[in-house]
Amino acid sequence: MAINEVQLQLVMATIRRARKTAGDRRLNLLVFGYPDLLIDRPVLEHLVGADLLRDLPERADTEAVREWHKLRPGVPVYDTLALFDRLGLDVTVADVAALQGFERIVDLNDPLPADLCRRFDLVIDPGTCEHCFNVGMAFRNVCEAVTLGGYLLHVAPLTFINHGFWNFSPTVYPDYFEANGFALLHLGGSAPAANGQLAPFAVNPVQRFSPPMNGFLYVVAERTGEQAPVWPVQRKYRHMIG
Repeated sequence: MAINEVQLQLVMATIRRARKTAGDRRLNLLVFGYPDLLIDRPVLEHLVGADLLRDLPERADTEAVREWHKLRPGVPVYDTLALFDRLGLDVTVADVAALQGFERIVDLNDPLPADLCRRFDLVIDPGTCEHCFNVGMAFRNVCEAVTLGGYLLHVAPLTFINHGFWNFSPTVYPDYFEANGFALLHLGGSAPAANGQLAPFAVNPVQRFSPPMNGFLYVVAERTGEQAPVWPVQRKYRHMIG
């Protein structure tokens, strides 16, 4: 898993929004999979400030991370959890295996453990649900971890073929959220441009459109209701149900 510039921008904006009600208390964060921080130092400084990065440790396995993500030599790979700690976040990392040694073992194909439900101020899925065969349950689990007044930041492939089992159609978000007590705050997309940078593109949440290839979706939602989870009906078929 990874956090790129687009995701970190959304993380910072969501933290600022959460601080309006949480004040200075530390926020509880659940992230699915340890997210490698794949952002150049100048961009990081712009997003979080140079003071926050002072003496921020790099990963001990920096070279392996660079090779895995095909990063150019010299790109720093900072410790994501150290950055989150400086941002005032208490972090739980959930994964199907203890890849870093400190993960809470969770299989999103199965119902979320009760002690993780409705507990977290911020839940980040940096690109996990598409790798779970039981994708509906996986998405429900990610949402179920969010406490009332908390936020979900979800990233998923739109046109990234064979990246995972699934690509997500944008309509899943308004349809699921409306039925399950969430307000959709942001729905956007980005895809690699010819210069290698990520180029944003507009996303129609319910109508057909032609997105670029290798595109990803970026979603932010707030839990505003406490109802039990339900499986939604796609809006274009709702009129068929009494």
